[in-house]
Amino acid sequence: MKHLPRRLAVGAAAALATLGLASAPASAENAYTPSEADFAACPAKPADAKSWTCYSATVLDGTIDIGSVRVKVDSPLQLVTAQGKLNDGTSVARLGALTGGTLTVQTPLPGTPLYIQDLTGTKVKIEATGQVAPGTTMPREFGVKFRFTHPLLSSNCWVGTNSSPIMLKPVIGLALPELRNNLLMLKVWTTDNTFALPKASGCGLIPGGLIDMAVNDRFNLPNNSGDNKASWNWVVRHKTL
Repeated sequence: MKHLPRRLAVGAAAALATLGLASAPASAENAYTPSEADFAACPAKPADAKSWTCYSATVLDGTIDIGSVRVKVDSPLQLVTAQGKLNDGTSVARLGALTGGTLTVQTPLPGTPLYIQDLTGTKVKIEATGQVAPGTTMPREFGVKFRFTHPLLSSNCWVGTNSSPIMLKPVIGLALPELRNNLLMLKVWTTDNTFALPKASGCGLIPGGLIDMAVNDRFNLPNNSGDNKASWNWVVRHKTL
């Protein structure tokens, strides 16, 4: 009898997986077809730049772990930036755009490596705040803010702001050449566990702060560097301007 709870948990996990309600860490890549549209949002070359390269980086698959809660990058997410050197030798970077849909919030199924969709149906949308620093292949860091979406939340439920952004610093673990549609590009794996998250604000449809408190309690906000982790797989293209 002492093994019964474990057997029940395993059985429940198998049933959920069969019904398609649970997902293991590995999953299918987001749909992506390379085209010239990848470079549509490239920032213009500064007048005093002697070199300028546009980078289009598209997340194929990935997760953002906020404590025990997981945000699945299950909708295409594309970051377009450009960087180069000015005539005085200074390295600079500019944001073009960060585009993508809302992402699914998941919670762990106890006793298993599986995650299931959060029962509240909360989603997350990531938006750029404008800050970007030049790096190798892709920006060394860039600023974002998270917007939580739900019918019971206001449309201004933000974590991070334009002036106080969440600074993501993707560390490249591996980069390999890849051929898609006869176009050569890089497939890049990055991780970042250095970013902290502030409190959510503006979430209540009714003033008073109770909804903000509920959101912050649900996601354990604010938190510290090391409490979160972003693991993303990208394809990166570049174009000299």
